[in-house]
Amino acid sequence: MKVILREAAYGDLDRIFDWIAKDRPRSAHAVIERILESAERLGRFPHLGHVGRLPNTFEWVVPGLPYVLVYRISADPGVIDVITVVHGAQDRDL
Repeated sequence: MKVILREAAYGDLDRIFDWIAKDRPRSAHAVIERILESAERLGRFPHLGHVGRLPNTFEWVVPGLPYVLVYRISADPGVIDVITVVHGAQDRDL
């Protein structure tokens, strides 16, 4: 399946990078790389996550990190939409 990161998810990655890079620039690159690799893994195993807080969504915790990928298996055949990336401790409406 093809994995598409939506605009909001890219914005989340930018904020995550900026936050980590303030103190640990090298680590920031590694964290973003791991998040993106995990998103790509969803293309091979779309049901890795559990049912999400919103209807028709799934959530998957990135292994070894406190970040959660929130995604939908799209109505378009073979497409997964990553709609947001959040910190597991983040207070959120999703």
